[in-house]
Amino acid sequence: MSDYSVAVYSAQECTLYNSNKAASLVDFSLSSNTSQPDSQQLSTIQQGLVVDQNLKLSRIIILVPDAWLSVSLHRVDHFIPSSLRPLAALSYAVETTFSPPDALMLSYQYEELSTPQSELTVFACSNEWGEQLCLPFQSIAKFCLLMPLSQWAAMPLRTRSWASCSRRALSVFHPEKEKRIKARRLCWYLIVCSLLVHCFASIHFISLHQQSAQAHIEHQQIQATQSAWSSTQNTNEFSESVLGLVQALPMSARLTYFESEGERAFLQITLLEEDLSLLLMEWRKHNPDWRWEIEQQPHSLFSPMSQKEVVDVSIEVFKS
Repeated sequence: MSDYSVAVYSAQECTLYNSNKAASLVDFSLSSNTSQPDSQQLSTIQQGLVVDQNLKLSRIIILVPDAWLSVSLHRVDHFIPSSLRPLAALSYAVETTFSPPDALMLSYQYEELSTPQSELTVFACSNEWGEQLCLPFQSIAKFCLLMPLSQWAAMPLRTRSWASCSRRALSVFHPEKEKRIKARRLCWYLIVCSLLVHCFASIHFISLHQQSAQAHIEHQQIQATQSAWSSTQNTNEFSESVLGLVQALPMSARLTYFESEGERAFLQITLLEEDLSLLLMEWRKHNPDWRWEIEQQPHSLFSPMSQKEVVDVSIEVFKS
């Protein structure tokens, strides 16, 4: 569906089209040169307007023949900056209509020529005339635009958006309009930037919060594991005693396996055979109440220094 409806004035009638595509199929050549009616004739034309009651209107563009407006063409020997074009159009409209600036509705069309010249076409009418043209539509639509028929017809169909037509519609000149538009645009940019910053900050905060919570959980798990290990170690004095023996092994010995549970320990050691008897004698001397089960077998290697035999010893220790 179109985003606006179109009303077209002619010398005989005013026709309402429910879309801009439907209005684009109309031949406007017969309506473009019709002479301006007086107030009584305009009221008669408006009384013949037929509006479908089921048609829900929101926005209407009202097309008026150029002959119903004051149209003037001005060629200037230089280019006009975009910021000065509305003021230049107002000056020409006041000069052409002999009306004060605050009593005029106007629009303009600017074109730069090949030489350092430009052409400014100004469309103007009085506020009273513009209000009378819009009068029958103010009760059936929320927004109305009054637009010269030639300007609308010259626009390609794909460019006839409501925003594009708004820039070409007749309106009262406001000196601060451009500043307000720029300020409003800047305000929207700042709002969008603020929303983006807040969104990124929120996402980052949520991510950090999740990482912090996960790190806290992992820290608690580590603490629980450490506490359980410390508790086990504190209650198992036998294991600590066996570990003390292992730490006192001679430099020639190598511990290959250790396991302890309750009052039982199992360890495997590789060492010189002559050191084994001395080591076991020392251990039994300091722990006479322990029971020892010892199994040894020759190791595949010999000591490179003394060429003495090396044995693998499996020792299982019990506390009586």
